[in-house]
Amino acid sequence: MILREATFADVDFIMRTERLPGYERSVGQWSAAEHTDEMSKPASRYLIAEENGAPVAFAILQTLDDPGGNIYLKRFAVARQGEGIGTRAMRLLQDWVFAIPAAHRFHLHFSALNEPARRLYAAAGFQPEGIEREVFMLEDGARVDSVRLSILRQEWEKFRGV
Repeated sequence: MILREATFADVDFIMRTERLPGYERSVGQWSAAEHTDEMSKPASRYLIAEENGAPVAFAILQTLDDPGGNIYLKRFAVARQGEGIGTRAMRLLQDWVFAIPAAHRFHLHFSALNEPARRLYAAAGFQPEGIEREVFMLEDGARVDSVRLSILRQEWEKFRGV
């Protein structure tokens, strides 16, 4: 698996992936215009994980210009679950983030309903920071908590044996 920066040509893959069944409640969906706008921002980066020349996952990073070195994972999704793609892609993503000399903290939040995300991030060494109550609203009006996690550079170094 390799990780590369996305181009505007990758927007179709990104949109198809975030619209996979079940992702509407856990990943989020943007229009092509929203993706191209976000891709154009200097402090954001879209990354694509590829295997055998085909895209299998994507990530959207934000706040790359944060003076405190806090990099935010806005979105992460795999094209096929249950094959270890997320684990392999997350390892590459963390390596990419912490290759930035100023990066100190890699953080994210996700829906408390997203059990695969909980397992993935725990296995990748992310630590809990707290719960934001009833942040997300579902189509039926029900509310869901947001789980906040992060991994600090020194935790990543220990976790990866750097």
